Amino acid sequence: MSTEAPNDIERAAIEEHAQRTTEQTALRKVRKALDRIEESEAGERRALKYVLVLCALLAALGVWFFWGLLFSGSEMPKQPLLTIPATLPQKQ
Repeated sequence: MSTEAPNDIERAAIEEHAQRTTEQTALRKVRKALDRIEESEAGERRALKYVLVLCALLAALGVWFFWGLLFSGSEMPKQPLLTIPATLPQKQ
């Protein structure tokens, strides 16, 4: 049989229980920290998705605006032709 006293067995059981409780508490804290990190990253991904969609919309709007400016059908007023004299006037 065992040569340990019942008091030593109880102390070992208490220490084992305390160790297990400490480990479980540490694991819960780590899990909470990981959950917070995952939530933060998910929020950043959502924000990035919205920013990319907004940039794409702004780019499409810019292309549409400039396309309208270039091909609107209204002509810009033309400047009169510049005539260059064949000879330069002489200074006196």
